[in-house]
This record gives sequence, C-alpha cells and structure tokens, in this order.
Amino acid sequence: MLEFENGGAFAIKGFNFQKAAISLIAIKNYHKPNFHIFVEAKDDFEVKYDGYEAYIQVKSKKLSINQLLKSDKGYSILEKNLSNGNRNSHFKIFVKSFAETDIKKMVEVSQGNICTPLYSYNDKQKNSILSQLQDKEKMEEFGDKLLSSYIYMPPFKDSLAEAIPVLLGEMALNEIDVSHKRGQIAVNELFTLIDQKSEFIVKSEEDFQKKAILKEDLKKIFKLSSTFDAFDQLLESTSYSFFLKKQIKKEQLKIIQLYSTVKSAAERELSNFDLLDGTEEEVIDKAIFQCNNKKEFERLNEPTKKAIVIEILTEMSEDM
Repeated sequence: MLEFENGGAFAIKGFNFQKAAISLIAIKNYHKPNFHIFVEAKDDFEVKYDGYEAYIQVKSKKLSINQLLKSDKGYSILEKNLSNGNRNSHFKIFVKSFAETDIKKMVEVSQGNICTPLYSYNDKQKNSILSQLQDKEKMEEFGDKLLSSYIYMPPFKDSLAEAIPVLLGEMALNEIDVSHKRGQIAVNELFTLIDQKSEFIVKSEEDFQKKAILKEDLKKIFKLSSTFDAFDQLLESTSYSFFLKKQIKKEQLKIIQLYSTVKSAAERELSNFDLLDGTEEEVIDKAIFQCNNKKEFERLNEPTKKAIVIEILTEMSEDM
C-alpha cells in the first residue's frame, strides 16, 4: 500500500484555521479603542485594547481537558497558554471542537469581551487541572489565571471555503461593506497582512512591535457601508458626466488591490488638508493638485486620481 506524506497539508489546514480565527476576532472587535493584535508572538496571537489583554492558542483539532494537559516538549497546551501575562490577563484556547463529555460539565459564558460563547472550567475540573500541572511552583498563579481561562470554538472548521462565508457574514453584521466582491477582497487583504506579520522573527522589543496589526491597519481594509455611501454622495454632488462618474466608481473598486500604497502616500500629503475650502469640485481639484507632488500619484489617470482623492476626503470627513 502506498504511503502519502500529508504533514504539509495538515500544517496548511492548521494555519488556515488560525488565520480565520484571527480574522474573526479582528472583524468583531476592531472598532474598540486602541484595538490591536499581535500575531505569532508570545502565543499564537494576542489581543489588546484599552484595559484588556488576552493570550490565545489556536488548535485545529478536537481536544479534551486531558489533551490540554498532555506534556509536549516539557509543557502542555494549557500551561503554555497560562504562562503568559499576569493575573489580570485573559486566556483562551480556540479549538475546532472539544470533547462533549467535558463541555457538558463546563460553564457556558454568554457574554465575552471579544467572542462568545465561551466555556470555563467548573470547580472540579479546575482542581483536577491544578493537580496535573507539571510546574507545581506555579500552582497558585495558575489557579488564579484559570478563573479567566476559556475554551472557544469558532463557527467554522479548518477549511477556508467554510470560514470565508462566516467572515463575510460577520463583516456585514458589523456594517463593513461586502458588496461588489469588496468583502472577499478585504478578507484576502487581511489574510495577506496576517501572513506578513507572522513572518517577522522576534529578537527584540522592536521586532515584537512589528508583529502588531493595528486598528489603523484594519480600518484601511474594512470599509464601512457608510463610507461608500458618503463616496457616492460626494461623487453625485459634482457636475462630472455620467460616464466619468461611472469610470470613477469602477476605479474605486480597484483601490484596495492596486492602489493602496499610492493612497497611503496621498493620505500623508493631505494630512492637514482643509475640507471646507471651496465647493465639492474645488476641494477635489485642490486635493488632486496637492497629491500630484507624489510622482506615483501624478502618473495615474484622472478617474483613478479622483477615485482615490474622493475616498480619502470622505474618510477624513468621518472624523470631523
């Protein structure tokens, strides 16, 4: 009988499940003050925002409490998770599924800070966990941390084909625009960003900060439906011809894929721009004139310039 090597396939499935889990938490919570995620740092990922921090391990398999405590390379899954942070931190293990006999005895928590439902250990399970810990010197510390330790099962398995519709649905619930394939484009952009952040090797605190996905990064990827409505309203307020407006709308759909770097340069150029200095068309023209200082912007065609500038101006207007 032929033997096949499936290690690579299982590894890819595992990381796809992790990317989908990180994306789900980002979509659900990016609007929170100072929200940011660290990818592949002290744990599989960390979530932080004002007054809150969570260390999260992701396992794309079915687990049980006994498996959480099984020692691998000198430590167990649960001990590795609880070794992070302090007694005020939160600890979560994301799994594809969990042993039914254990889940039935756990306490379901319907209100969580970043995701629900969560499952916490009952008193008997906590005592059993503490008795099986490898590092007995940390028993008191881990006992306190178990009070903020939870199991979470994301609403998808380890297939991106299954996860992506869930992510798109969550985006729609959070008023992120998913029309005209924008949602799929945003998910792909987020996956790429997670890949890039995961590649950084940490040797110093400076390296650690490079692994952060910030709220500002997520805002560039996630466009609220209200932002697109404002784009349309500003475009319609101009005297551009029907055909030019149609071309500008077409170019807008390309911004996130083709012109994100140019848009970032234009945003920096317009950081102190006065939105109230003239009519809508005058403001757009002045903004384009100012952005033409950047060679990468100046060489674009006019519909693309207008699309980028109108999107920037509408985003700026949200902060007024």
